[in-house]
Amino acid sequence: MGFVDNHLESPATVAMQLKDLESFRVVAELGNLHSAADLLGVTQPALSKAVQRLEGSLGVRLFERTPRGVALTTIGRALYAKQLALARMVRDIRNEVRDLKTGESGELRIGTVPAVVESVVTPVLASFLGSARQIRFHAQVQLSGVLLHQLETGALDFAIAAVQAQTPAALSCLLLGEQQSFVVARKGHPLHRRAFTVEDMAAQPWVLPPANIALRAWVESMFAQAGIEMPAAFLQTDASPAVFASLVRGSNLLTVMTADSLSAGTGTGLAPLAAPAPVWTLQIGLFWRRNAYFSSPMEAFRDKVAEVFRARDAQLHRRLGRGRPGAEG
Repeated sequence: MGFVDNHLESPATVAMQLKDLESFRVVAELGNLHSAADLLGVTQPALSKAVQRLEGSLGVRLFERTPRGVALTTIGRALYAKQLALARMVRDIRNEVRDLKTGESGELRIGTVPAVVESVVTPVLASFLGSARQIRFHAQVQLSGVLLHQLETGALDFAIAAVQAQTPAALSCLLLGEQQSFVVARKGHPLHRRAFTVEDMAAQPWVLPPANIALRAWVESMFAQAGIEMPAAFLQTDASPAVFASLVRGSNLLTVMTADSLSAGTGTGLAPLAAPAPVWTLQIGLFWRRNAYFSSPMEAFRDKVAEVFRARDAQLHRRLGRGRPGAEG
């Protein structure tokens, strides 16, 4: 049963409103009128009327009732996809108008992988504090796949993420540079003091991320290529293994850490293992939607990210040298 129960008004009789489309989007995503009304800050009857107006303007039913709330009809699902594109267009128009008025203000929604929060994103954001540009930021820290999906759907303006084998057609990418990761142990760990094998690494306790991210896949591949069964992790964490650096520092645990984490305070007292422990490298890029309006704040952010990433590369080179940093006993 739709929101309009008696008859559907002619599309010509009711004007479609952007606010009604936004109400439709929230109801579609939450599947519950009460929850959607709370999120939008309106009463449930007012929200019902907004959806009814939209259904009346289109002459179709967009929702059907379910035991738990409401669900999109086939036409409703099609409109939902179009509404996301329209919301991006409206946001671009607002950004362009704001640029024409001031050229210096705006709001950016950025996403980043955890590895470069401290080394890149934090100094970039700090550079905008107290500047003449009145830019506000919303930041998300997620895995690369999640970030790129959010970027494509319009939930983000930028994503700093791992470069995939093929960049999605809807996105543009500025290649920033490399990110290296190492098998890490405390300085003074027995494997720092002698030659060792992959089998010796398998005999150590590990702190590992879950199976759905690259760091874990790299470790699994290392053991698989050596024909050795993957050891059970002493600790598996949904957070970056660097969060537990103090645990690694005070024990014989092994983990995987990025060069950024290793060169920061997190890496104090830790060092990468020598070969046969691998050095893993991936490319990091700055992504944005190809067809989005590229506002003045976006230009400023893109240029600052590129500048800070270059400085980050130079700093890592000074601290760690090229390739594998030297392990200390």
